[in-house]
Amino acid sequence: MKKRVQHLLSAFVLTSFLFMAFGSDDDKKETEKTSNLSESGTSSENTPDIEILKHDATFEESMDSYTIHCRVKNNTDKLINYVDIKATFYDKDGNIVGTGLGNAANFAGGAEKTIDVIGLDIQNCEKYEVQVNNSF
Repeated sequence: MKKRVQHLLSAFVLTSFLFMAFGSDDDKKETEKTSNLSESGTSSENTPDIEILKHDATFEESMDSYTIHCRVKNNTDKLINYVDIKATFYDKDGNIVGTGLGNAANFAGGAEKTIDVIGLDIQNCEKYEVQVNNSF
């Protein structure tokens, strides 16, 4: 259990470092999905460069953490060096109860991959929203 916590914290620290190093550019937000925890999202809007195809969340009760598995697609024919996905968690009244971040590197043109977004210490969550945050 202790190693699992260490791995989660290491992933969180690395993700936080990458986010701080590359900053948040709101102009690059391309896709946004909202889901109740019992639903999985799908896309039917205009096709962005990076598209969230579907997502689902799992909850780890012992750590009050969520992992959202986001299936994404690079709709371009070019390599995307880095992409991160941000999750926002809400309670039943729509108040934010936490956030999470997941990322991937070297995302080939036309490829699909799963990016895990981790939110730690999330309590009283009723729904969440995921969005492509940064890519280059």
